[in-house]
Amino acid sequence: MIDISSFHLFILTSITVILMPGPAMLFVISRGLTGGIRASIYAALGTTAGVSFHLFCAAFGLAVLLQTSALAFTAVKFAGAAYLVYLAIKTLVSKEPLAGPLSQDASSAASIFCQGILINILNPKLSIFFLAFLPQFIDPQPGSVAAQTLILGALFMAMTIVVFIAYAIFSSLLRQRVLSSPRVVKTLRWCFSSVFLALGMKLALSER
Repeated sequence: MIDISSFHLFILTSITVILMPGPAMLFVISRGLTGGIRASIYAALGTTAGVSFHLFCAAFGLAVLLQTSALAFTAVKFAGAAYLVYLAIKTLVSKEPLAGPLSQDASSAASIFCQGILINILNPKLSIFFLAFLPQFIDPQPGSVAAQTLILGALFMAMTIVVFIAYAIFSSLLRQRVLSSPRVVKTLRWCFSSVFLALGMKLALSER
């Protein structure tokens, strides 16, 4: 069982980590600005679902493979970097109007959700982060380490979805004001594209 002081520290540290800018946050905000609240919420759900993959890796020891195997880490790292570069290019060359409504077709929502999942699944540093972060708050004496890891991970995911939905609401509220100018629309495309590209290069150059 985690003591109260450790639990409070876990909550505070988790919120700090979640608020740090990254590909997932950028994706949620960009979906809110381009597709509105519905699109942004699907993005938030997708990126949070992607976090669950790394949580299970950490809980059941699979993250050790990424930490100890240079080949595995490099393969996932470059796949993630390539996907971020793809998003950068797609954002820049897209001919769809940013202010266009999200299609009610289930495939549109599913596409955004899957993109959000991929953004986090293809970031190997998340697995290593959980492997390094969660054990600091786990007491191996009372019970299963895997169970405690899953409980803390579930709390982390719950805080993630709350913060990301807040970003979704905020970005969607700005949508109509921000996208009223063609110049702003063009600038936004370049900004989102540049940041996705920079994040991809950063991931490609990262070390274990």
